[in-house]
Amino acid sequence: MLVIILIVAFILLLIIYLVAAFRRHDSDSDVDQERDPFFSELSRLAAAGLLYEQEERSYGRPRKSYTVTPAGEAALRTWLREPMNDPGMVRLYFAGIVGPADVVSLARQQRQRHEERLEQYQRIEGLLANGNGEWESTQKTMRLGRRFEETCLEFWKNEVDLPMNAVPDPQRHRAP
Repeated sequence: MLVIILIVAFILLLIIYLVAAFRRHDSDSDVDQERDPFFSELSRLAAAGLLYEQEERSYGRPRKSYTVTPAGEAALRTWLREPMNDPGMVRLYFAGIVGPADVVSLARQQRQRHEERLEQYQRIEGLLANGNGEWESTQKTMRLGRRFEETCLEFWKNEVDLPMNAVPDPQRHRAP
């Protein structure tokens, strides 16, 4: 019986080794760092001419470093100006790359989006207000959504008035 268990264990280990070996050489596999989705995206951007790719040969595994090309910076600036379906925070993170007018444009777009969402929450909340308590958890969710949209709306209104990447005027103070 012990011999059968050892043979089965040996066969399982052999199968695991073969699967790992196969995956290591599979071009569609994301097993090692070279084929990791993050690193493959960097390679794709380098192939498109948006990043410089430099291989550093020191001890151990060869390492690659990446630097943004002028074309990559131009592509990033273009992307930051395009409308997209996000809360605007990713673009705002890169506010130092674009001008204050671009941040104001983004803030106006986001302000409009949050005003529309706030109106939707208020309409739904009005419909649920006449309930007899059976919609209590839904009403709480609507109130949370409304508060979130109000907070976002206030934030983006402030960005329209004074974008975070604008040169501050010492005479003008921003409310916290």
